[in-house]
Amino acid sequence: MHVQDVEIERELNSYARLVNEALEEIFPRSPDENYYRSVAGLTYGVVDVHSLNEAVAKPAWDLLDRGGKRWRPALGMIVYEALGGRAEDIVKLLTIPELIHNGTLIVDDVEDGSDVRRGKPCIHRIYGEDIAINAGNTLYYLPVAAVLSRSRLPGEIQSALLKIYVEEMLRLSMGQALDIAWHRGIGGDISEEEYLLMCDLKTGSLARMSVRIACLVAGARGVVEEKFSRFASSIAVAFQIQDDILNLVGEESLYGKEIGGDLREGKRTLMVIHALRTLPRNEGEKLRGVLGMKTADRRKISEVIELIKASGAIEYSKSVARHLVEEGWSAVEPELRPGRAKELLYSLAEYLIMRSK
Repeated sequence: MHVQDVEIERELNSYARLVNEALEEIFPRSPDENYYRSVAGLTYGVVDVHSLNEAVAKPAWDLLDRGGKRWRPALGMIVYEALGGRAEDIVKLLTIPELIHNGTLIVDDVEDGSDVRRGKPCIHRIYGEDIAINAGNTLYYLPVAAVLSRSRLPGEIQSALLKIYVEEMLRLSMGQALDIAWHRGIGGDISEEEYLLMCDLKTGSLARMSVRIACLVAGARGVVEEKFSRFASSIAVAFQIQDDILNLVGEESLYGKEIGGDLREGKRTLMVIHALRTLPRNEGEKLRGVLGMKTADRRKISEVIELIKASGAIEYSKSVARHLVEEGWSAVEPELRPGRAKELLYSLAEYLIMRSK
């Protein structure tokens, strides 16, 4: 690992500690009755706190306690610092995209039929699909209600926050719809441009949400917000490309998920798109065949991984990720004063496309 990687990981760990403390406050491990009444606005009835905790808090914290980079809220905090604020003053708001992100992981794993997440059995494998789906969905809404019930944000800030939330959640769901449709064989061969938009919607939404919240609270709207949002989108898509690369050629003990899992699920990644575009017809048809099978046969998966490697798709995808980061940085760099926050933003962008886990 490079010295720069060690330094950015140390910085990310520092931000992650802030995030983890805020998560405990916004979403306690064992919420009491007052918590549920407060966040849901309940003024009637008898609340079965034990059942709610077993079906929501316990599985959610099972996943949260497995770690995660917390890079989305870290991105928002660094942007807020670059705009003159303090990370501590915005971290509770940034638990919103972080909790939503973990909710999407729980639901995605059910949809994909996955077995492993962050080195342990997926939440649905432990608690069942019904509890997993509902717990994941609860994390889409609970943090917004919890933050608003505990904050004293001005009315216009609350309204703008909710607008950001709804827009990015819709985009996230649209991106997931495309991803699901494509690995079910709907849509035929997917173009690179279509794939990049899917990633921008699915993976970019929560990074954009973090940055847009930071800009909102800092009072940086209009062109400045657009530039930071574009930067967030670019590094999120680059992050997704690197994640797809690691799914094929990463080290399973570091990656924390099954190598080749994307191929087993029939997913159309940038590497698959490039390979299908460049491989000889017979090899391209072999790749299509394995994607269509959704097979867990390790031999077949290993064979098509070698085909993808031979097509130059790994190197090509890395170059696309690099270009996205440079393009996003060129948009935001003029808005940043020299200093720690500027250096951290660039280091974070570099780290997300060079990481091995």
